[in-house]
Amino acid sequence: MVFIILFCLLITFLIVLIAIAFKIFKSSCDRSDKSIFKIFKKRGINFENRIVQPNIEWLKEQDIKDVYIKSRDGLRLHGVFLSTPNAYRTIICVHGYRGRYDMDFSAIIKYLNANHSNILLIEQRGHGESEGKYITYGAKEKYDVVDWVNYTMNKLDDRNPIYLYGISMGCSTCLLSLNCDMPGRVRGVIADCGYTSMKDELTYVANKWYNVPAFPIVNFINLFCNLFANFDMKDTDTTKALKENITPIIFIHGEEDSFVIPENARQNYAKTCGPKEMVWVKGAEHGESVIVNPELYHNRLEYFFDTYK
Repeated sequence: MVFIILFCLLITFLIVLIAIAFKIFKSSCDRSDKSIFKIFKKRGINFENRIVQPNIEWLKEQDIKDVYIKSRDGLRLHGVFLSTPNAYRTIICVHGYRGRYDMDFSAIIKYLNANHSNILLIEQRGHGESEGKYITYGAKEKYDVVDWVNYTMNKLDDRNPIYLYGISMGCSTCLLSLNCDMPGRVRGVIADCGYTSMKDELTYVANKWYNVPAFPIVNFINLFCNLFANFDMKDTDTTKALKENITPIIFIHGEEDSFVIPENARQNYAKTCGPKEMVWVKGAEHGESVIVNPELYHNRLEYFFDTYK
């Protein structure tokens, strides 16, 4: 009798864990599930505080060109291209998790355009006008970035040196893409507040946000990733992707980041073998470094561009 009771309790416990894991999977990966924003709001994380409204309005007034590519798995992906006369470089901007290109780069876009940069702002799969039911934390998005680079060189006939610029999940996506036969035209990566892996990030979220044990919940989440979204968390590990990297990277991270904690940047920086720089911004939360200290941010970008042409 005792054995039966214990067995039933164990089964009930596993069912509860699986239900929690599925809820986290849905809120984390399914583009139609908006419950994650309630968690952000509850924890006081307001991604919209990165918006610099005049710059967003400025972008709307520019002569931007809608561009599209087809992903390797058949999705129609959208981006916008903003050219500038006599450009010295082309920057491919990759927004963050549940983000928007005009929001995530609102504080820097006008500055980049004024400083001789063509700019391609892409919408990652599962965001905006781009197709895709699931967000895969870079597992599939990394190939999309490579395809956007090839599109820039071939279809846009852009002969400038190319730089990848990612924020948050966009940062990790860019880092992962370096291990995917990236064309040599890419001269550097601006890596702003990226994570080390989906597993690491969800482990942190499970422990700190949901107050539940990461094991075995994260394992169940990974099972759902494989079953429903056709990817595995191991394919989002930037530290593995960076082990043989030779592309220059400038890492930027806010010291007060409570969404992707600074340890992520330390690990990514330590693992890459190529030329690298680490920039810490005091007082900056997630994605706010360019707003908190624009002078430092601009100076380091200019040095990076001048050094790796």
